[in-house]
Amino acid sequence: MIVALPAETDPAKLKEMYTELVKIYLTDVPSFTLMYRPQSFHTVNETVWTGFPHQDDGTVPPVPPMDCMDGWGVACLYNVSLVSP
Repeated sequence: MIVALPAETDPAKLKEMYTELVKIYLTDVPSFTLMYRPQSFHTVNETVWTGFPHQDDGTVPPVPPMDCMDGWGVACLYNVSLVSP
């Protein structure tokens, strides 16, 4: 299945294949989480707003790309802009 994934173009088939891989991972791969700090990271959707910080983006002074709602991280909000005003 892993070999077939890069060649697959049908979205429904891709969803089916990835769903099966996730099931295999969750049931057959022994693993556990050593660290979980969701408050320290953010995910953004840049379809409306863009310019969020990321590692090595050249922001001066550098804004930590972790939490835009606390401490110095609030500075990142001065760099975001509307995609199409």
